[in-house]
Amino acid sequence: MRLRLAAVIALTVVCLAWVLWGVDLAEAMAGVAQFRWSFIGPIWGLYLLAHTMRAQRFRILLPNPIDYRASFSALSIGYLALHVFPFRLGELVRPYLVREQRGVPFGDSLAVVVVERILDVVMLLLMILGTSWFVPMATQVEVGGVDILALAQRAAGTVAAVGTVGLLAMMFAGPRLLSIAERLPGGSRLRPLLERFHAALVALSARPAAAAQALLLSALIWLVTLVAVQVQLVATPGVPTDFGAALATWTATLSGMAVLPTPGFFGGFEAACSTALQLLGATPEAAAPFAILLHLTQFAFTIVLGAAFLALEGLGLRDVVARSQAGE
Repeated sequence: MRLRLAAVIALTVVCLAWVLWGVDLAEAMAGVAQFRWSFIGPIWGLYLLAHTMRAQRFRILLPNPIDYRASFSALSIGYLALHVFPFRLGELVRPYLVREQRGVPFGDSLAVVVVERILDVVMLLLMILGTSWFVPMATQVEVGGVDILALAQRAAGTVAAVGTVGLLAMMFAGPRLLSIAERLPGGSRLRPLLERFHAALVALSARPAAAAQALLLSALIWLVTLVAVQVQLVATPGVPTDFGAALATWTATLSGMAVLPTPGFFGGFEAACSTALQLLGATPEAAAPFAILLHLTQFAFTIVLGAAFLALEGLGLRDVVARSQAGE
């Protein structure tokens, strides 16, 4: 575990160094000084709106919905743990808390967390599709007369489309796909994960009303988050401010966070966000500060909200995470 943690921290440092490499720090700091700090209130308000919808989504997906306050509290503390501890250890905090406080079976709430991740993956795939089809990059990388960047965009869109179809196939033809996957190299290790995804999809399809509400809430959650990202773009000098830029930037950032789940998502977040903005035409001196400020704005929101509910519940974060791992 210590070796893995050291490797993750080293990766975080390398990513942050890469983001800041070659950046004129004086010019970057001048850009930070011009940031419109009065926009933080509306940005946090939008994040709070998205958070309230996440809490509602969680409670309606449970077989027996709990009260809204318990859902909101568990979500706030769970997201705090997810952002503070590495290796996504915080994922088990929510199931643990609702079991201890409301008697919800651990497996039921853990299955809901899996369903939420499936819904968020669907939204990410749709955002990748939207970015690849409707957001042109300002930068071109030509090799032999072919724009490699545009080609990569189209390839990402194709992968997103295939991934969406794959999720649907797992819902309707899961057992057959699972048997095929098991025959592939490393399939025996992959099968338990695929089984969990398939079981969660089947459970969701068995409750069409809850599934429809959850899908609508998922779309609204990411739409509100995209608006918050666009507001922060507007508040930052030297970066594109249209909705397409927000879509491309946040899609790339989410992808970076998924690939590099470092503690607090530091490093991968900034690297993906800054790269996307530079591809959209921003200078490194404008892109790097925006990426760092966007991350700190979201991170601070998560810390403040989670710490407030830890205090209200009289809990300690380290103890909650340890107990959730023991209860797995």
